[in-house]
Amino acid sequence: MPFTPVQSEVRNALDQAERSVGATGQALLLGDPDRVRAATRELHDGAHALALALRGVGGGTALAASLRDRLVTVARDIGIQREALLRRSAVVDRALQSLVPQSPTQSSTYCGALGRYAGRAAAAPAFRTV
Repeated sequence: MPFTPVQSEVRNALDQAERSVGATGQALLLGDPDRVRAATRELHDGAHALALALRGVGGGTALAASLRDRLVTVARDIGIQREALLRRSAVVDRALQSLVPQSPTQSSTYCGALGRYAGRAAAAPAFRTV
């Protein structure tokens, strides 16, 4: 693939990713769950399209410095928004817990995420030295 079409494809995908990052940030500020869901879906699609466009780039030297800088900014912003979404999810979980307390027999929200290590705090350690 020639150099110019690859640069154009990356530039278009980067434009889409930047728009999606902006829309997700705006949706997070507004706090509208439907808008957040739609914006994060669009951000996921934009990041995927950018990843596919970057497959055509051979090594880090093929990108222009301006594109590299924009790519670093988008990657940083996606990380920041991911953390914001995780924080928002924790706040919603706490608010839900205060409104609808779980019975002691139900597992906590994060127990399932721990997988086979959940509930083993009092048990033998998961990893042993030989």
